[in-house]
Amino acid sequence: MKLQDRDPEELLTILQEKEGKLHETMEELNYLKSIVQNTEDAIIGIGLDGTIISWNPGAEKIYGYTASEAVGNSVSMLIPPYNTNEISLILAWIKSGERVDHYETLRRRKDGILVDISLSISPVLDLDGEVVSVSTIARDITNHKRMELKIQESEEKFREVFNNANDAIFLNPLKGEGRQGKFIEVNDVACQCLGYSREELLEMEMEDITSEEDSHISEFIKVITSEGTATFESIQLAKDGSQIPVEINSHLFIHRGERMILSIARDITRRKENEAMLRKSLEEKELLLKEIHHRVKNNLNVISSLLNLQSKYIKDKAALEVFRESQRRARSMALIHKMLYQSVDLKCINFGEYIQTLTRELFRTYATGENIKLNMMVGDILLDINTAVPLGLIVNELVSNSLKHAFPDNMEGEITIEFNKNNQYYFSVADTGVGFPEDIDFHNPNSLGMRLVNTLVSQIDGTMELHQEKGTCFKIKFSEEKFRDLSL
Repeated sequence: MKLQDRDPEELLTILQEKEGKLHETMEELNYLKSIVQNTEDAIIGIGLDGTIISWNPGAEKIYGYTASEAVGNSVSMLIPPYNTNEISLILAWIKSGERVDHYETLRRRKDGILVDISLSISPVLDLDGEVVSVSTIARDITNHKRMELKIQESEEKFREVFNNANDAIFLNPLKGEGRQGKFIEVNDVACQCLGYSREELLEMEMEDITSEEDSHISEFIKVITSEGTATFESIQLAKDGSQIPVEINSHLFIHRGERMILSIARDITRRKENEAMLRKSLEEKELLLKEIHHRVKNNLNVISSLLNLQSKYIKDKAALEVFRESQRRARSMALIHKMLYQSVDLKCINFGEYIQTLTRELFRTYATGENIKLNMMVGDILLDINTAVPLGLIVNELVSNSLKHAFPDNMEGEITIEFNKNNQYYFSVADTGVGFPEDIDFHNPNSLGMRLVNTLVSQIDGTMELHQEKGTCFKIKFSEEKFRDLSL
């Protein structure tokens, strides 16, 4: 029906509908125009001959040209000289009806600076579906590219360090219930040491390269789960079946929400070989020292026996006693070397045990009955040989003096020996006998025995006191500076 054939009311209705649609269209166009004007992307319209026909503020911001400077000029003004063929190629694609999405390329700004852009290109069609122009949307991705480059450089540095480390490095996830997952990364050293390719190792777990004789893995998982780090020795199996002793240092961390274990395995084959050599050398030296102590002990016993044989030809009682005292001194030193020979630690002996053995032997030598009681209050204390020898002679002299002089005419009494350690070593010999002669200065005595005691006390940097409240009591205090504290 023609418009002139319609009644006025119907015509008014049609007109109102047309106006409404036009209003909606204008609103949509204004909305789209607002988007184009306010986006940070460059939106450019290009004719099929390459001429710029539209230019938004985003294009001005990215490329530096105003709309008046750009519109009407060839888009080649934005193309770097070495890439001029690019526009012809893109136009050819568009004329054939193709779209180009997220095409990354370079564009030149007005100031000559090159910018990285991501380009999306679409053909513009007329009502007949023919391509009449090109619409391009360009996003500046220069900062994104710089970040990518930095990340790439960082990854390359990490990869270089990772693969050029001296030790094998493994990365694997820690699953639930303490289970380890397959390796997700290994370095070149791990492949070289174990003889596997990287692809082969990435299909394996830590247990696959660990000797069945090594039971540390389960313990290691418990430690690293609770403490976050663990260091232990293990034995890894190479592809050819050879065993490689390693020291593994592992660290637990969170990567993208998943628990990961980074393990660094150091080949300690050379260290183990050196330890074995040192252990063998130490055992040989210990055997040698034992033999030396054994021979010294034998030689001292020989000297004691010679003195004993010689004493049988001496008629003078004073000279005979001198020989016997020398014999006892030799035997006291021989006892130290005997104990060192039998000791686990060839540097030290249990001096408390030494005192008991020596004192009982002296009692058997001097005591003629049960009139003298022996009280022993000695602890199990280790002494260095350099201290044990002079202190052993001191014990011999003081106990011998008490046995010989404190109880004349079978007088009854007690001898008490103490040896303990607090901040210092404390040693004392006390008897309930007749007492030390008042007319003798024990620091400057005439007898060889007491002179020897004073000399030996000075040798161990000790001090000696004499107390005579209930008989005689010699108290000696000393420190052993270089001694390792190995009290039992």
